[in-house]
Amino acid sequence: METLFTFLMHASLGIILFYAVYWIFLRHETFYPANRWYLLAALILAVCLPLFPLRYTVLVETANDSNLFHALADTFKNGQVNPEIATTNQAVGWAQIVLIAYFTGALLFLIRLLIQTLTLVVLVFRNGVQSRGEHRLVENDKYGLPFSFLHLIFINPKFHKQADLPEILAHEQVHIREKHWFDLLFIELLTVIFWFNPFIWFFERSIKQNHEYLADRGVLKQGHSVGRYQAILLNQLMGMQIIGMTNNLNFALNTNRLKMMTKRKTPKIKKYKLMWAVPIVALLLFAFARPDYQVKEQSPDKEIKIYGFDAMKVDQNKTISGIVVDENGDPLPGTSIVIKGTTTGTVADQEGKFQLEVPAGVEFALVASFVGYQTKVNEVNIDEQDDTATYKFVMEKALFGIDLSEELAPPLPPPPTPSVSSDEKKEVFFVVEELPHYPDGNYGLRQYVKGKQAELKALSFFEGEKLTGEATIGFTVNAAGKVTNVQVLKKTTDVAAKAGTAIVAGMKDWSPGKQRGKAVPVNYAIELDF
Repeated sequence: METLFTFLMHASLGIILFYAVYWIFLRHETFYPANRWYLLAALILAVCLPLFPLRYTVLVETANDSNLFHALADTFKNGQVNPEIATTNQAVGWAQIVLIAYFTGALLFLIRLLIQTLTLVVLVFRNGVQSRGEHRLVENDKYGLPFSFLHLIFINPKFHKQADLPEILAHEQVHIREKHWFDLLFIELLTVIFWFNPFIWFFERSIKQNHEYLADRGVLKQGHSVGRYQAILLNQLMGMQIIGMTNNLNFALNTNRLKMMTKRKTPKIKKYKLMWAVPIVALLLFAFARPDYQVKEQSPDKEIKIYGFDAMKVDQNKTISGIVVDENGDPLPGTSIVIKGTTTGTVADQEGKFQLEVPAGVEFALVASFVGYQTKVNEVNIDEQDDTATYKFVMEKALFGIDLSEELAPPLPPPPTPSVSSDEKKEVFFVVEELPHYPDGNYGLRQYVKGKQAELKALSFFEGEKLTGEATIGFTVNAAGKVTNVQVLKKTTDVAAKAGTAIVAGMKDWSPGKQRGKAVPVNYAIELDF
């Protein structure tokens, strides 16, 4: 659907620009054959340029396979999902409404075109075709005006004197000889597709008007009197145009058409005005051009610089490994380890271990982050001669269960929650392009948790029990920003677990996390110390 809308908008832009050139520079000139081909070519270009855009090559650097999001996908691919995700009804959006309206309009105009065609076919079969010299006539009493379509001339003998027929038949024969029906059928088909664009109707009127100029010139070239011919045309003013896809004798019959019959012929040199279409074509080619992305391999001897450290030449990548533990030496699975200032990194497995591919001979920093613990930053300098290097992070608890350090890495995910059985299998995210936000951000969350902890500590007791201990509470911020699936992941006392659950359950609604612009549920965890 998006591709269809894009094509319609791009083609409509071309139709508008090409018609502007005709209206400003060409409509008053007398080189009618050139104008005819301009109008047809302009429509073809307006439609084809968006369908067949120019391509240009864009070189991009090779992606690092250790990207954080790839690593997270591998780490959490077997995780259980949350059964309590709020669902939202998929209402009919504006895009669907516009699509329905467009196809409804296109269908109506297609039906109109089919009815007009069927009407002519019925007239031919009902009245038959008569030959009169080089002319093939269909006499009918349905329409008062003479008109032509394909190789036939439709005429009502009741409304036309025999003396007027030579000029009328000569006029219609020009339309037939120059195959003006093709132009009309083409523009009628385009009006079905671009019915919403008023400029397509301007194109149709200009094409028909130019046809009449050509037919008028053709009649006068045969030696017919200008005055008599104009008088015959004026007698047709009371007639009405009925069939939109035919050439009607009185179409655009006004003072301008009469003047054009006697207007001095435009010098051929002025055909240069047609060249105004060239910058329009160039503009549309530029506007509709599309990139072809090609991966550019990074040179092994490329000088690189990371985070302000002077770097040596990189000959190859090295793999570093490590482990993340807490102050008691217990592993911290789910800890995020990234290269400082980027999203390139990985996460620790269930044993707290991790591996990361980095460039050898380059100084940089690794950042380890885990919700409820202080962020750790370790500088790294991988010797090109070392096959591997091992690093250990010992994580220290953060005040009030929230890291208050000012030197933070980019937003990092919480640890994975334990497996949760569920009858529904809906995807819950640990890392997304846009993480959920508590009102007033991390500051607001910190103030809320800090205030609730101080409030509960002042009471000393919670639900009749002495408030002491630690608890890690997991929860899900669903697609609506609601806190759901509150559960105890770790606890030292039951009362700490109850108090922690109460604090998390009392949170305000969050701004939900987003993946590719769509709100998605995201798992979180927070550690509280009473």
